[in-house]
Amino acid sequence: MVISMKSVAFVGRSLALFLCLLILPLGLRAQVVRVEVPQTVVQGASFQLSYTYSGSEDFERVTEPKVAGLQVLYGPARQQMSSFQSVNGRNSSTSSVSLTYTLMAERTGSITIPAVTATIGGKRVNVHGATVRVLPPDKNAPAGRSQSGGATTTGSYFFRALPGATVVYEKQAFPIRYKLYATTEFDINSFEAPQYDGFLSEKQADDGRRQLQLETYQGRNYRTVDILSEVLFPQRSGTLTIPSSKIGIRVPVPQASDDPFFGSAVLADRTVESAPVTIQVRPLPTEGQPKDFSGAVGSFRMRAELLTKSPKTNESVTIRLTLEGTGNLKQVISPAIAFPQDFEVYDPKETYEEKVSATEVYGKKIIEYFAIPRRTGSVTIPALTFSYFDPKLGRYETLRSQIFSLNVAQGPETASDDRGSLRQQEQLLRQLYDTEGVSAPKGLRWATSWSYLLLFPLIALLGFIAYLVIARQRGLRADSLGYKASRASSVATKRLRTAHKLLKAGKRDAFYEEALRALWGYLGDKLRLPVSELSRSSVSEILRTRGLDEETITCLTQVIDEVEFARYAPAKEGDMQALYDTAAEVIGAIDSHKL
Repeated sequence: MVISMKSVAFVGRSLALFLCLLILPLGLRAQVVRVEVPQTVVQGASFQLSYTYSGSEDFERVTEPKVAGLQVLYGPARQQMSSFQSVNGRNSSTSSVSLTYTLMAERTGSITIPAVTATIGGKRVNVHGATVRVLPPDKNAPAGRSQSGGATTTGSYFFRALPGATVVYEKQAFPIRYKLYATTEFDINSFEAPQYDGFLSEKQADDGRRQLQLETYQGRNYRTVDILSEVLFPQRSGTLTIPSSKIGIRVPVPQASDDPFFGSAVLADRTVESAPVTIQVRPLPTEGQPKDFSGAVGSFRMRAELLTKSPKTNESVTIRLTLEGTGNLKQVISPAIAFPQDFEVYDPKETYEEKVSATEVYGKKIIEYFAIPRRTGSVTIPALTFSYFDPKLGRYETLRSQIFSLNVAQGPETASDDRGSLRQQEQLLRQLYDTEGVSAPKGLRWATSWSYLLLFPLIALLGFIAYLVIARQRGLRADSLGYKASRASSVATKRLRTAHKLLKAGKRDAFYEEALRALWGYLGDKLRLPVSELSRSSVSEILRTRGLDEETITCLTQVIDEVEFARYAPAKEGDMQALYDTAAEVIGAIDSHKL
C-alpha cells in the first residue's frame, strides 16, 4: 500500500487544526475580563466603568460602550498594576491592566450597558455587559455644584428599622433590616443591638463586609448600608414593639473657610437612633386547629422512611422522619410515633440544621425513632402526622406519612427475654408454694410466737400503703397534665444533667438549647400549659397570681433572657457554668413553692 506525501501533509494539517480548536476555548476562557461599575449612580454625576484583565497576554483595546442615556466624558484611560510576593521561598507575581471610561447618566431609571469586544493578544474576546440604576438628582443639592463635590453644609444622618411586615401571625417569621442613611462619608464606631421582648430572633450570618449603595428617600439621595439583618418570631399575640437601636458614627463637619475653592472640615462623633416599630400580632385561629398541632408556623415538607428492611426480634427497628421548610421549625416539638405494645421503645435521636437568609429561616430536622420488637408476626405502625399553620394560606395543613407494615421474623435469642424470664418465675413460684406432701421445716418455733402473729397486720398495712400509692399513680396518669406536673422536677433535673454534660464537652449551642428546653419544659409541665402558650409575660403573671415571690419571678425571667441571648453571642465557659447554676437554683426555688 502506497501513501502519498500529500495525504500525509493533509492529515497533519487536519490534526493541527483540530488541536488548535481544542486549545483555543481554553485560552479564551483563561482570558477573563472583569467589568467594574457602580450599581447605583446619580443623574448628571460622573462615574467610571472599568474593564480589567489579569493575564500574560497584551490587553490591547476594548470597544467603546454606546448606549442611549449614557454620555462618554473621557476614555479609555489605561492603567497597569503589578505585584510581587514571596512566601516561604516561593515567588509569585501578578499583573493586571485596566481600561476605564468616565461616563455620565443623562436620564433616570435602569440602563443596561451592552456587551463589548476586547482584543487580547491579537484575539477578539466578548465581554459581558452590566446594569446600573440611575437616581434623580438630589432636590436639596446646591445649584451649580456637583453632588460629589466638597461638603458645604452639615450632612443629614438617620437610622431606620425596616420590618418586612407589620401585621403577622403569632410565631410567624418576618425579616427586619436596620439601615443607616447618610449624605456624607462616615465611619461606624459602635452599634447597640435592639433588646427584644416577645420575640425570638435568628441573625443572618455576618462576614463583616458592608456594601454601600445610593438610595433616594423623600427626594434626597443618601449613602445607605445595611447594619443588621434578622428574622423575628413573635411569641405572643397582641401589639408588640420593636425597641429602638443606636449606632455611633464619625462624620465630617464643615468649617468656615476663606478659600473659595477648597473648604475645610473636622471629624465629629454622632449617635443616631432608630424609632420604635409597632407590630400587630394576630393570634393563631382555634377553629380547625389539629390535635397534633405543636406551634409550627410556616411552610414545611415531610418525608418518612423505614430504614430497617428486614426486622427481627431483639434487633432495633429504625424509622427516620425528615421535616424541612421555612418557619419556626427549631422550636417545634417533634411528632410522636405509636409503636406496638410489645415493642421496647427508646428515646428518638434528633438533629437540626438551619440557614438564615435576609428574609427567612430554612430549617431541616431529622428524627430517628428506635424500637426493638419482642414477638414475631405482622405488625402495623400508624402513619406519622405533622400539622402546621401556613400564614400565606391562612389555614392549618397536616402532613401524613405512609403506614408502615412490618413482618417481624425470629431474631437471635437473648438472655434478657422478658417472656422467658416470666415463665421461669411462674414455674419457680409454683414449686415454692406447692406444699402438698411437704412437712414443715424443723426449728421454726417462732411461727407460733406473738412476733409471727404481728407480721399479718404489718403486711396488711404495707399492702394498704402500696394500694394508695398505686391508686395515686393511676389517677395521675389518667390526668396527663397532673402526671406531668408531678414529674416536672425530675424531668427538668434530667435535662439539666444532659445540659451539664454538653457544657463539659464544650458543645455550646447544644448546651444552650438543652438548658432552654429544661426551663420551658419545666414551666409547661409545672403550670400544666402547652409550650406553645408559654411566654415570659404569661409565665410571670401566672406565677405571680399563684403567690410566688417577685424576686424568684425576676430571677426566672432574667435567666431565660440570658440563655436566649447567649445562644447568639460569644460566651466563656465560666458564663455557661453560671447560667447552669442559676437555672438549677431557679427551678429548685419554684419547685419548693406549692403552686
